[in-house]
Amino acid sequence: MKIIKSLKFPLVLAATLFTGSVFAYSATDVGEDCHPPKFRSFSPPEQTRGNPVPEVEPESEIGFTVSGTADPTTIRIVAKDQPLKVNYIDRKSYYEVTAKLPAVLNGKYARIHLKVKAQKGFCKAKDGWLIKIKKAAEEVPATTEE
Repeated sequence: MKIIKSLKFPLVLAATLFTGSVFAYSATDVGEDCHPPKFRSFSPPEQTRGNPVPEVEPESEIGFTVSGTADPTTIRIVAKDQPLKVNYIDRKSYYEVTAKLPAVLNGKYARIHLKVKAQKGFCKAKDGWLIKIKKAAEEVPATTEE
């Protein structure tokens, strides 16, 4: 009788711990591994601490790479509320993405916002970087001297 009483507490404790781990399992979680895409190799490069903001020519091309877990049809690039046209090349393990800056951003700072969804699951990734766009030289109309 003494053995049963001494085993009662460990059995109750084990049953409590076991049922907690059983209820933690959810059949809907199977196969929903989330691997958010990663952005790399920004062009122009990101600003590093202590250095000035990277400067680019007006209407120049920007680019970056995103990991192969991304769905390339969901890549969105926005610069100062201006959506940019996305061009990408599939490099098997990653996507090489480029876009051209709009003429409206002449002589301004612009944060480039990046968003993408993963091919599997409901993972999303976002990133971005700040650039400075040089002011385009004003075209002076040619005057003819007579």
